[in-house]
Amino acid sequence: MKRKKIRYSIYIPAFLLTIIMFLIGFIIGSSVSDIKLQNVYDLQNDIRIESLGNELMFELVSEDLCNSANLSTYTLEMTSLGKRLDYLESLEGYDSPRVASLKNYYSLLLIRHWLITQKLKESCDDEKGYVLFFYTNIGNCEDCEDQGLVLTNVHRNYPDFYVYSFEYYLDNAALDLLKERYNITSYRLPTLVVDDSVYYGFRSKGFIKQALNVTDEDQED
Repeated sequence: MKRKKIRYSIYIPAFLLTIIMFLIGFIIGSSVSDIKLQNVYDLQNDIRIESLGNELMFELVSEDLCNSANLSTYTLEMTSLGKRLDYLESLEGYDSPRVASLKNYYSLLLIRHWLITQKLKESCDDEKGYVLFFYTNIGNCEDCEDQGLVLTNVHRNYPDFYVYSFEYYLDNAALDLLKERYNITSYRLPTLVVDDSVYYGFRSKGFIKQALNVTDEDQED
């Protein structure tokens, strides 16, 4: 019996086409990865620059605590910085060392802002409320994301209070003191501190509104 001859004229072009397609895919994938990495570096640098600007703004605000316009500007800058950090976290992941480092620094800025609000209450008769939100994106906290969404919704409609969000597992001495002060533990997350009162576990929109003593009259149009 004669063996069938292998038709190289068919298989070789197909093989070469496969290699070419693989190389094209590899080059495109590599280019996309390089662009994504560059975007991460650019965003990281921007965040560091904005953080330095926030430090300087803090010093200016501290010189005139009762000037609400200054504090409003500082608050807006902090909010913008937080959104950029969230975007960086979505690019790099929750366990990225760079994200953790920047979130640590951002947490210090938040604690600083919170301290300002405490001084405002004492020195300027400012009655604006606040919420400390302790959560984690690491491990098993099914209600943490939902609690964050509820807080965002309440703050969007009733903006006359501050929200400070802290990742529980950050390695941060100042944050550790804050957790110790309010007895925040990992198995009780999410945890809210509303005007110095501590609430463990998920809390509804209605509960938060009641705790902050906000009504529909306070709702922003």
